[in-house]
Amino acid sequence: MAEENEIGRLHLAVDEDAEKARELWKKYGIGIVAGVVLGIGGVVGIHGWRDYVDDRGERASTLYESMVAAVRSKDSGGRDVAEKLLADYSNTPYGVGAALMLARLELEAGNAAAAKAQLNWVLENTTEASFRHAATLRLARIALHERDYDSARALLQPSGDSFQSMYDELRGDILAHGGDRRAAQIAYDAALIALTGRSAARDLLQVKRDRIATD
Repeated sequence: MAEENEIGRLHLAVDEDAEKARELWKKYGIGIVAGVVLGIGGVVGIHGWRDYVDDRGERASTLYESMVAAVRSKDSGGRDVAEKLLADYSNTPYGVGAALMLARLELEAGNAAAAKAQLNWVLENTTEASFRHAATLRLARIALHERDYDSARALLQPSGDSFQSMYDELRGDILAHGGDRRAAQIAYDAALIALTGRSAARDLLQVKRDRIATD
């Protein structure tokens, strides 16, 4: 049971990945249009390309939502949809999100090596910070689960953004597992400072911090 709980923490929420992908497609689509306008003749060509981008985005979005729904319902078809997304839309945020999902599915099936391969693909194929943070955090958690503390620590460079609290918390987990309880407490304190507002995540982090301070 403890191992299952640990594995369950090796990925971020599916809904968060889906929402990020939907938001990123808007920026991605606009960027494509801006980059190819000079190579397309006339207003009709520009509008035709916009229609193509919009249609491609809609198809990818539909597939992505189908993948998420299938995974939620424990439908094995979710893997097939994720693989299709990755094959057909690998140069879009939806393809990157599919790789993150495949990493999750591989991990849940006990295939850590395959999961790491998908996460490393994400790092090699996107510059979008949110996806890179998600992949990095998952790789670090896998390393922690494998007791490879040096590799886990090496992955956790300061992010300086909204992911900072996750980095600090995970750094605390690594230090705690390595036996450096005082340093772990400091890392948890930093995570609490970075995590503003009240939330279930903050409450759980506070419990973790208080427990290590009193044990």
